[in-house]
Amino acid sequence: MKSLESYNAGEYINMGDYKSFIPSKIDEDWSWNDSELNKLVSDANLQLGKLDGYAQQIPNVDLYIKMHVKVEANKSSRIEGTRTTLDEDLLSKDDIDPEKRDDWQEVQNYVDAMNYGIERINEIPISTRLIKEIHSILMKNVRGKDKNPGEYRTSQNWIGGSRPGNAVYVPPIASEINNCLNDLEKFINNDKINTPDLVKIAMIHYQFESIHPFLDGNGRTGRIIIPLYLLNKGIITTPCFYISNYIEENKNAYYDFLSRVRTNNDMISWIKFFLEATIETAKTARVKFQNILQFTKEVDQILPTLSVKYENAKKVIDFLYIQPKASRIEIIEKTKIPDSTVNGIINELMRVNLINEITGFSRNKVYQFTKYIELF
Repeated sequence: MKSLESYNAGEYINMGDYKSFIPSKIDEDWSWNDSELNKLVSDANLQLGKLDGYAQQIPNVDLYIKMHVKVEANKSSRIEGTRTTLDEDLLSKDDIDPEKRDDWQEVQNYVDAMNYGIERINEIPISTRLIKEIHSILMKNVRGKDKNPGEYRTSQNWIGGSRPGNAVYVPPIASEINNCLNDLEKFINNDKINTPDLVKIAMIHYQFESIHPFLDGNGRTGRIIIPLYLLNKGIITTPCFYISNYIEENKNAYYDFLSRVRTNNDMISWIKFFLEATIETAKTARVKFQNILQFTKEVDQILPTLSVKYENAKKVIDFLYIQPKASRIEIIEKTKIPDSTVNGIINELMRVNLINEITGFSRNKVYQFTKYIELF
C-alpha cells in the first residue's frame, strides 16, 4: 500500500529545448492520514447517494437527463473556448449564426459522445478502446478533425505557449503514451484494491489530463470519463452527475490544482478539490431535479385542462422535455401527430404560457419550452 503523503508525481525528461513530463504509475492501493480527506470522501458519497436516490424516484427521468447532458456539453465545451450559449445549443444548426456553427457542432458532438459512452458502459469496461471511440465522436467534423480522431498521438503536444520550448506544460513523449495508458487502464479496472472509487476517479482524471494522449480534445474526453466511471462502479445508477459547470466556474483553481500535483507532488490537494466539486455538483443537481419534479407535476395538472386530446399534448410535451426548442415541423416529425392536430396543441400550450414563439416570423417559427429551460 502506498501513501498519498509520499506521492511522487513523476519525472521530467530533457528533450533538448524542452522537458517532457512522465507521470508516475498509479495502479496501487493508496492510503492517507488526512482526516479532512476522509470526511470529504464520506460527504461526497453521501451527496451522490442522495442525488441518485432522488433521480430514481422521478418518473421518466431519462427525459430530463437528456437535457442535463446538453447542459454538461455546453459547459464542458466552453471550458475549451466554445462561445455558444445554452439557448443557441438548443437550436437547430440552420438557426445558428454561421460564425458559431463550428462551436455548435462541438457541443452536439459532446452530447453524442456522452450518450454513446452511457450506452457502451453497459457492454464494455472503461478502456483505451472505449476512450478512443468516444474521442472519435467528439472530433467528428469539427476543429481537430484532422488531428487523428480516435487515435493516440504519435507526435509531441503541449499546453500553453507557441511551442514545447515555451509551453506551460509538455505531456509525455509519444513513445511513453502506451505505458502510461496501460497503467491507467489497470488502475481504472483494478477491483482488488481498497482505494475508494471517488479518490480513484480524482486520480484517474488527473492522470489522463497529464498524459494528454490525443492531439486535441483531451479535456472533454477526460470529463466524459468521470460520470462513466461512476456509472460503471455503481456509485450512481442513473447518468445524473456532471461536473463541468463547477469546473468552468472555478477554472483557474481547477488548472492550478492539477498543476500543483506535478510541481509539488500534491495529489491530496487535487483530490480535495475534486471531492468538493463533487459535493457541490451533487447538491446543485439534486435541487435541480427537485425543481424539475415540481414543474412536471404542475404541467401534468395543466394538460388535462386543455381543449385538445391529452395523449397528443403529452406526446408534444415529452418531446419538448428532450428538445425544448423546436419548429412545428420538428414536432410533427418526432411525435408523428398530424399537422392540423399539432397546430391546435401549440396554440393551447401557448395560451397557458407553457411555450412561446421566439422568432417573430410568420413562417419557420420556433417554439420554446421557456420555464423548463430556465430550470437549467
